[in-house]
Amino acid sequence: MKTIIAKIFIACSLFVFITGCKKSDMEYKDPKVSAVDELYAPLENQQVTLSTQSDARLLFQWAPSHAQDGQLVSYEVVFYKESDKENPVYRITSDNTGKELYANISHLDINRACAAAGIPTGETGTVYWSVTSWRGLSSAVCSQKKKLTVKRLEGFEVIPDNVYLTGAASETGDDIANAMKLQKTGEGKFEIYTQLKSQGGYKFVDRTSGTPEEYYINTSGKLADADNNETSGVSETAVYRITIDFTNKGTTSTKITTMGVFFCPENKVILNLDYQGLGVWSGTGVINFRQESWGKDERYKFQMETSAGTKQLGTVNATDSRPAADAPASYYYVRLLDQNSQWDDKWKFATQVDGANTTVTVTMKGGAPYTHTVKVN
Repeated sequence: MKTIIAKIFIACSLFVFITGCKKSDMEYKDPKVSAVDELYAPLENQQVTLSTQSDARLLFQWAPSHAQDGQLVSYEVVFYKESDKENPVYRITSDNTGKELYANISHLDINRACAAAGIPTGETGTVYWSVTSWRGLSSAVCSQKKKLTVKRLEGFEVIPDNVYLTGAASETGDDIANAMKLQKTGEGKFEIYTQLKSQGGYKFVDRTSGTPEEYYINTSGKLADADNNETSGVSETAVYRITIDFTNKGTTSTKITTMGVFFCPENKVILNLDYQGLGVWSGTGVINFRQESWGKDERYKFQMETSAGTKQLGTVNATDSRPAADAPASYYYVRLLDQNSQWDDKWKFATQVDGANTTVTVTMKGGAPYTHTVKVN
């Protein structure tokens, strides 16, 4: 009996203790965090001319802040309009997912911040930046707001995720449902390998149905809105590599006259590949490996003759071995090389290719990795 009474007493005491606690005492509260007290870089009123180069960045640095519980603080750089330094228009976390006291911010992100601040494309304007400290849901903003003078990129405010080529001069005609997809090569950058006719025009669209946004290359060689159904044209029917850049409205048009298998041991093209259409080249012939004192040499890549000079194509993933029967698809991936050489960025033919009638095909279509195949007939 005494045991039962004791248990009842303990239970009642626990109930009184729990119900006696205030609800507010039981709720979790994020620890407070202090504001950054100094911004180091960039300097006050630093002037920046933005670039579309992929490695173009600006370093932002600041002093540390502290959390009430002693744990790590997260940071983000915030940008403001010149007319409103209270409400940020753009935010970006610091490096290492917000844990560092610095942020290497790309010029493209700074360009977006300037757009949000209302600075027109291609013009110079002012934004202010600061840093917000975070610990959980608690935050504090540095009282300093530093001025940054920026010359914006000349590109489009809205950059499409996908771009297609269409028109009477294109390989697929002027029905946009059949438009050819361009390959995305970077932020706002696209390219296509295709044949264009000298008769008719071509243009770019951002979708293949409905009412797409339309673009063309104007007489100044710049990418522009085709508001009045304008089109681009070429003076000669040929295969071209066309590049367009929505971040600065830049374009290039390079005529490709030949494509072939470059055999490294002989330092020359040994098999010409004919253009088949829709970004595909193919050729058939006997390939003989070169006998060396140490064995047979089978290294190869591809080479084009273009209006911009000789260009080579090689491996995406470096390799120094012959492909196995179950070699991954990535073994054969192709990329345009930055420079020409005899030995770099090459593949090796499989053993059975030596002395055999072989078909080599290069495929460079938008929406999929550029690649090639080697088939012994």
